[in-house]
Amino acid sequence: MSNQIQLVQFHNQQISILNYNNKPYVAIKPICENIGLDWEAQRQRIKRNEILNSTAFMIKVVAKDGKNREVLCLPLGYLNGWLAGIELSRVNPEIKPILKQYQLECFDVLYNHFMPKVAQQHPNTISVEQQQAIKQAVNERSYRTGEHHQAIYSKFYLQFKVPRYQDLPASKFDEAIKWLGGVSMRNGLSDEDWYDLAWLYKVADRMRSQIELIEPALRAIDSSFVSAFHSMSIEYKRNLHSAKLIIERETAHIKAKNIIDKWNRVLPVIRHH
Repeated sequence: MSNQIQLVQFHNQQISILNYNNKPYVAIKPICENIGLDWEAQRQRIKRNEILNSTAFMIKVVAKDGKNREVLCLPLGYLNGWLAGIELSRVNPEIKPILKQYQLECFDVLYNHFMPKVAQQHPNTISVEQQQAIKQAVNERSYRTGEHHQAIYSKFYLQFKVPRYQDLPASKFDEAIKWLGGVSMRNGLSDEDWYDLAWLYKVADRMRSQIELIEPALRAIDSSFVSAFHSMSIEYKRNLHSAKLIIERETAHIKAKNIIDKWNRVLPVIRHH
């Protein structure tokens, strides 16, 4: 039985999404061609990876010429693991910016567009608070060891056989924290501490938004800083959003006493959605 292909525009490129048994799958070869990766090398890499190989499918589709074709596909949820495992040091320098763009954005764009909310789909996975603890443990491991975050997450997916850390079964949470090296225990922060952090978030988010505005101008003049500014404007946005959720949670009990209360400077920003 043939399966329907949906072409999705992503940064002026087309990504093939296939509906297979009512679930979205991604055709890998077109992505390799879009990025400039060696398709045969990536096919062999998927074959050697226990998790990717076990989830990959040769799906039969109807091509534009009306003939049936078999296309190697991965479940959409495993796209992140495949991309994160591609080492930038081993690819052609000319395609590094494109690969980094895919690694940073492609998964979020596609997953959020095609998949239902994780909480609805996987009720037995870790909670939002536990997700934050996993991220903190990854950050601390990266700081201790010097490993890149993407490398740690790639190993994490392989170790616990999940496509994303959000999909980790709740029963595996303690084991995952131990595997990552634990989370440092800290004394509780005062309201004054949280005010300082909220103010820092406000400043950092303002700086990031300015970087996002500048990046198109740098691209127009073909500046060597384009890649760095693009990464900061996109990657920092996700990191700041995670920090905002924590600050919002820990300051939920705080209310400005009056119109000149200093908390009025930060609460509208923290609690704005």
